[in-house]
Amino acid sequence: MATVVGFISEKGGVGKTTACYHIAIALGRYEGKRVLVIDADYQRGGISGRFFPKLIEGFGSEAPTGTTLFNKFQQLYSASPQTTEIDVLPCNGQIDLIPADPRLSTVSVDKLPSTNNIRANNMSLLSHMKTISFVLSGLSKNYDYVLIDSHPEVSDVMRSIIYVADHCVSPVKLDRQSSIGVATVIGEISNVNNDISMIRRSLDVEDDYRNTQFSGSMGMMAREYGEGLKQSEQLEYNRLRRSGKIFTNYVTEGDGLRIAAANRQPVFDVQGANAVKQAAQFRALTKEFMQVCP
Repeated sequence: MATVVGFISEKGGVGKTTACYHIAIALGRYEGKRVLVIDADYQRGGISGRFFPKLIEGFGSEAPTGTTLFNKFQQLYSASPQTTEIDVLPCNGQIDLIPADPRLSTVSVDKLPSTNNIRANNMSLLSHMKTISFVLSGLSKNYDYVLIDSHPEVSDVMRSIIYVADHCVSPVKLDRQSSIGVATVIGEISNVNNDISMIRRSLDVEDDYRNTQFSGSMGMMAREYGEGLKQSEQLEYNRLRRSGKIFTNYVTEGDGLRIAAANRQPVFDVQGANAVKQAAQFRALTKEFMQVCP
């Protein structure tokens, strides 16, 4: 069965999609892993656009074709039987993609059919959180890793991501404004774990749910001086390490990743000294990722 990892953050612009995309590429290309990427970022669809640029033409103004994650939540809202079928797009020999759907922005437990039966309502809440897990029940055996890129906010979609994830990681810039959201992420993981425990006790049900682990922050767009972190960023790195887990490896800012994003390609395929440096950093980060999220 696949290891499922959610890339979650409360704040945008911290390199979350960049980290998820490059780790997925590195797992497939350099580590020989089969990877499924789920794009649950309903505002930008960044990873979908990296793999398939045409997918984000008209993103947000045109409803996607085919069966997406949104349709799985919609089945619950219409009180229809929930099915596992979903469109999976092959990206290359090692990586597949479940593409983004902007309609995920409308997902909310408030749309669930409500009754006067507390037990039935709790079952509906549990089914809502289990939606992505239910979809993966027929897919995860085909992969070594499932990586989920989320929208940067606490939402009912994020809670479903936390439910299905074995591990969650939080890419972050090494400044106070960005990293302060890590505490929110850790708190929401704890909320989901506690809510599931409470619902299971109240319903007297048992399943294979295991508490989701926060497996660390990832330093992205870091700035260096003399081949080491600048003092202000080293202080922030140390603060994050004291308050929770943080990956030893980090990725620096520079033109390599900017050129890669503009060309819709991984930094591993970009020429230039900075790109070579960032490519090596991502390969080291991926190896650590495999140890932290086995």
